[in-house]
Order: sequence, then C-alpha cells, then structure tokens
Amino acid sequence: MTALQGFGFSPYIKDVQSGRKSTPEHCVVSFFDRDDLEGTLTAFLPEQQTVAVQALGANTNETLAFDAIKSIRFSVPVNIKRSTAHFKKHGVMVQSIVRRAPFSLTYRDDRVFTGELLGYGAMQGGFGVYLVEGDCEDDERGIRCYFPAASVENFTVGEKLGKLLLEKDDLTEDGLQAALEEQQRLRTQKLGDILVEQRVVDMRQLEEAIKEQSAKPIRRLGEVLIESGMITDTQLRDALEEQGRRRGRPLGEILVGMGLLDKNTMREVLAQKLGIPHVDLAKFRVEESAFTAVPMALVLEHHVIPLYKAAGDLVVAMENPLDARVIDALRFATQLKIIPVLATREEIDRALQRRPGEGMAIWTHEGEREQVTQVSGVTPQGGLAFDPGVALAEELTSRLEMEAAPGDLGLEVSDNAVRETDNTLVKLVNKIVLDARDQGASDIHIEPRPGRENTRIRFRRDGVLYDYLEVPASFRNALVARIKIMANLDISEKRRPQDGKIDFKRFGPARIELRVATIPTNNNLESVVLRILAGAKPMPLDKMHLAPRVLKNLRALAEKPYGLILVCGPTGSGKTTTLHSVLGYINTPERKIWTAEDPVEITQPGLSQVQVNAKIGWTFAAALRSFLRADPDVIMVGEMRDQETAQTGIEASLTGHLVLSTLHTNSAAESITRLLDMGLDPFNFADAILGVLAQRLARRLCADCTVIQPVTEPAIEALAAEYCAGTALNPARAVESWTADYGRNGRISLGSPSGCKECADTGFRGRIPLHELLVATPPVRHLVRSRAPVSAIVPAAMGDGMRTLKQDGIEKVLQRMTTIEQVRAVCS
Repeated sequence: MTALQGFGFSPYIKDVQSGRKSTPEHCVVSFFDRDDLEGTLTAFLPEQQTVAVQALGANTNETLAFDAIKSIRFSVPVNIKRSTAHFKKHGVMVQSIVRRAPFSLTYRDDRVFTGELLGYGAMQGGFGVYLVEGDCEDDERGIRCYFPAASVENFTVGEKLGKLLLEKDDLTEDGLQAALEEQQRLRTQKLGDILVEQRVVDMRQLEEAIKEQSAKPIRRLGEVLIESGMITDTQLRDALEEQGRRRGRPLGEILVGMGLLDKNTMREVLAQKLGIPHVDLAKFRVEESAFTAVPMALVLEHHVIPLYKAAGDLVVAMENPLDARVIDALRFATQLKIIPVLATREEIDRALQRRPGEGMAIWTHEGEREQVTQVSGVTPQGGLAFDPGVALAEELTSRLEMEAAPGDLGLEVSDNAVRETDNTLVKLVNKIVLDARDQGASDIHIEPRPGRENTRIRFRRDGVLYDYLEVPASFRNALVARIKIMANLDISEKRRPQDGKIDFKRFGPARIELRVATIPTNNNLESVVLRILAGAKPMPLDKMHLAPRVLKNLRALAEKPYGLILVCGPTGSGKTTTLHSVLGYINTPERKIWTAEDPVEITQPGLSQVQVNAKIGWTFAAALRSFLRADPDVIMVGEMRDQETAQTGIEASLTGHLVLSTLHTNSAAESITRLLDMGLDPFNFADAILGVLAQRLARRLCADCTVIQPVTEPAIEALAAEYCAGTALNPARAVESWTADYGRNGRISLGSPSGCKECADTGFRGRIPLHELLVATPPVRHLVRSRAPVSAIVPAAMGDGMRTLKQDGIEKVLQRMTTIEQVRAVCS
C-alpha cells in the first residue's frame, strides 16, 4: 500500500470479497495513441503529472505522462459508502448518488465514453468515478476509474438535468417549469445555462457551488469560447499573440480590449461554461476576519470583496476571476490560497460605497454563520458595516492595545508589550506606508516622545507636515524595531544613527522604495524618517512650467554635444525630476546615456542606470570613471558631493561628453563659487560649464477652490518693487508689462486660497516649480576664470536675461498658480 499513498482517488483500498488490502493495485491504462496497458500501478505522482505502471510479465516500471493517458481503470471493486466516507473525513467532497445514473464523457479527441456510475468527485490532477460493475445489481460497490483533467473535454451526469435537480432537491417543480418556459423563449440556450444564472446569495450555496466547480474538468477559456462560437481559431491566436506581448494580462481582458467580446458576455462564459459561481453581493454576508485579512488599499485598488475563510482558503469576489495578477497580489498579502468567484464591477462598487445602517453585513464571529438567517439589506445584530472612509490605521492601533492589554486593567502596559513581528503591528506598519503613498506624502516622520506620551506619526505632503496618527508609547520600541528589520538595520544599536533602504514589495502589495534614517534622541529613544521613492516617471520639459525663455535656453544647452549642466537646490526640490526630464528630451537611439544615482528614483527606457553603494566603494566618482571606459555620449551623476567627483565630471565634459549633475546650493551663482571652493581649476571649469539651473517648489493653489480677486494699485506697486529689488529693472515698467501680459481690462487679479474637500480645506494642492537658469555666456565665463564673487556673477547673468527664483515665483503669482507668501517661504 505504501506505493499508492499519493493516490488521492483511493485513500481507502480494500478487496471487498476477501477483505485483504491490495498492494500494488491492478489496473488497465488506456491511451490516445497506443494499445491498452494491463499491469499494476506502483506509483502515482500528480505533482509531476506522471504515474508508474509495471506491465504484466515485466520486471521494471514504465513511467507514463498524464497527458498521454485517457483513463486508469482499477480491477478491484470497493465499498462505495466506506470509500466516500473516508474521502469526506479528509475534506474531499465526493458526490455519492442514491441510485445509479447514466453519464457521458467526451475526450479531447471527441471520442465519447458512456456508462453508469454510483458516484464521482474531483481528484488530484483530474477526477474519478465509481462505475457500476457489469450487470451487478449491488449499488454498494463499484469499480474506480480515474481520468486526467487534460484528457477530458466534457462530462455530464444524468439523462435530464431538470429531473436530476428535482431528485437532489435543488429545484422546485415551479422553478423547473419557469426554466423550461425561459428555455422555450431562448431556444439557443441550454437548460443548464439558464439555471446557472441564479446567483449565489449565502455561504452554504457558495460552498456547494465551489465544490461542484472543483469536480468539473479543467477547461481553458479559449477552448470554451471557440466551442461556443463566440470567437474563431484565428481570433484566439491573435489574442494569444497579444497576450504574449503584454505579459501578465488575462486572456479575457485581452479579448475584451480587442473588441471580440464585451464584459457581459465574458461574465456569462465564466459563470455558465466554466462553472465559476456568481455571487449576489447585495444579499451575501461577509465574514469580518476575511474582510480584514486583506489590506484596504488592495481591496480598493483591485475592486475585490473578501467573503469568507475556510481551511486556509480565502474566497474572494472579483470582476475577473481569471486575473492571475490580482490573485497573486491577494495571495502574497494574506498568505492564503485564493478561491476567486464572480461579481460585477457595479456590484463591487456598490458594496464598497455602502454606509452604516445600509452597509455590507460583516460577520463578527465565524460561529454565527449557521445561526443567523440572511435578511437582505439589514445589518445583523452585532455586525459591522464597512465604510471605506474609516481610518483603518486607528483600528489597527486599537487592536494592538486590545491584544497587548494585561488581564488587570490597573496594570500599565510595558514597552515590550508587543513584539516587532506581531501580525497586527506588521499590518500597521504596512498600512502607514501605503497611506503615505496614497496621500502623496514624500516623507514619514515617526517621533517617539518621552515618558508615557504617545508616539506621533506625521506625513510631509506638498512640503508641509500633517499629523497622521498617534501610537501608544507601549508600542514605540516595537514600531521602530519593525522598521529596522525591514531596512536590514541593527535593532540592538540605539546610540548611533543608522541609514538603510526598504524594498517594500517584499512586505506589501506595492512597488515602493523607502530611504530610512534613524536618529537617537534623548531618553534613549529613536526618531525615524522614511523618504518615499515611489518610482516616479519623467515629465516632458514643456510640462514642467518653465518660463518660455528658460525652456528655450535649457533645450539649447541639452542639445550641446559636450559640457557640464548643473541643477541645484535643497533636498526635495525636484532636482532629480528635472534632470530626468532633460534626459528624456535628448534620449534618442543614437545616444548612449549612463546614469549613476543614489537611489534610482526614476526609470526610463533607453538609459543604462546604476545604483551606487558607498559601503563597497562603488561611489559616484568610481561609477563616473567606469562610465568613461564604456563609450558614453551622455553621463548623469546623481550628485557632486566631493572634489573627486566634481573633478572627474569636468574632465569628462572636456573630453567630448555631456555631463549632468546636481548640487545642494541656494542659487545658480552660488553653485559656481561652491565648486571653485572645492579646489577645481577655474579655467577648466569655465570651459566646461554650460549652465546652472536653480530650482524650488512652492505650494500650488487648488484649482477647484481658488478665489480670484483684483489687486489694488498700491499692492501691485509693492509687488513690483519686490520683483526689481537689487536689480537694474524699473518697477513702473514691470507693472506696465504685467498689465499687458496678465491683466484684464487694465487690472491685475491674483488668486488666494479658500479650501475644499479636494485639498483637505487647505486651499493648496500639489506644488509648482520655480526656476533660475544661469547660462555660461562669455562674460560669465570670464568671471569664473577670475574667481569673481556671487555679487559680480549675478548682475552679469541678469544682463543676459536671467531671472532670479523670486522673480520667476512672482511671475507665477501673477499667473495665479501660487501666492506671494508661498514664494517668499521658499526664496530668500
């Protein structure tokens, strides 16, 4: 018997007549392209899709592939009641029939096999039946026959479906008559197709539907569509070729996109032809533990409704149950096997939009399933209603407190009440990261406070910090330790600052990279800051709100064959985005472009991008030297941090390469003096430099609630005086120019913040860039060679048309993109 332990169809094998256990099993194997093979089954390996059979009179085993086999028929009959009871005891559903029933099986080569059976069920890699033994009148024993799923095209049981359903009490006489009348109206439909349109409304029905589906042979969507006459062989081949080009896209989605099917037809195929249950979400009660097992961000992103959990499986309603991408994401997030069922997009949206009192019913205890009767549209006693506006981070925090609460409410919870690996804490950290990403935050600040004060968590969004959540002091150590584990930092080291990175796709359902910095504070605590690097895309240069003169000059500089272009500004001012926009402008098949970045925040096709790692000596300077040996046309260096990198970059620009880089300085002119202070040769630098672009980001007025108001004459004169301060420009002429360019009926109007739900009542949404482009004209190069100060370089550059950061900001104020207060906040 040991040789057959893997054979799921026959965990109970007994010779009915003698009572002896048989080992091995005598069988007859039928094939598609050879004669039958009689012998003994010695090994059954469904995970390898093979079996081993020793033919009669042979001394060795023959390994046979499932796809070559039509059936395996066992000679020794078994007691059906005892065999099916054994199956059910081990969680395998076998359908036992009260009396023998005719069945018909169609092989993939269109040959038909018919007979009578006493039971059938899904098995490993296929399904099996209990055949009636010849002319035997005994309905308590049968011959087992196994069919690999790949061999079978169709399988039906019974003479008339309606009669069989009546005998199983699955349909009333009135229901059958109504189905027959409907069939008469729709002559092209089969009776089974009409009955299957009755959607599942409760858990018992769904469990039965899933079991029935698992008993059916596995069929491919394309084959079903061709059989139904919905598409042709040629159309299927075209769709499969398109699927090959768009890896990961479901075939059904490809077919709908090609216009060969509509969504309603696809849903009918899934429900009727493939047997995937269709759930009525308006009446189905959802199990709370199942719903909370999936991160809310994932529920909303993929439009799914987790329904219930059973024996390590999670049943999920979704629009396309064949979408492997969504199923994989859910399996990764829950570590459960996902069983997809069908629901329409509209049903899912309505379920997600319901509110308390009219919301989706959610079971609070799994044991209540059997006791509570379904009432459509009513929330059960003790149940919950799902509201997508609920801040689940607070719910997870409350759950942490409940899980960690001591038995005596008078005791204080210690700092070690929760471990960094506890499931709820892990979910909370993931939720914080996903919420920060969804809210457009650039940074997450975790700030433990001394004593028993709560740990504050804040998000920086559009350059401003906002309160997000407060976590009890009891969990601060575990919270910081969890982040350190994710970033591969030393959780025992609390006295020194540490830096690291988190590849979030290892922990959650989103491709996010985070840069982590921990800093020791007083009272033996640690503050943590996480910068979100969410894989941004480069913006076209003409979409970056560059002034016309700046855009024209920057394009001209980027088209130069060699030289040095710098972008400067503080951290978070958009320097990397601007550099990649310039690279996108010159990124053509004729150019070889290398980039060295830390980290790689933006990717685009055509670039050879390198991540530097100072810990192993792979610095910007080392990468730059390597690039020079790799036949580059353009080189982008993430930052000129030291004299070695700057010197190597200048040498590269003087030897026929276009070099782009960033610098942390306050203005374009200061970048020149900063590099000279590093020890660069002023003559080489003057020859290499093409231009310097300084950049800031100011908060942008919300487009939905900005209030436009005319400006008084004294106010516009004051604004002109601020615009012209420190320059040779005339304020009166500036006002005349503004009135002509931005005025209406001789008056200038500015925007002011108001506040609405779209901008969280702040009046601002997003940010607008401010620019200052210094072009290395001959007068500027002469000043560089003579090591002139900033006070001399700025007037020379402005004489050639440069406008300062504040001047560019004031022009954007006149365009009603931002306010003068926001410009002053980021420009000195």
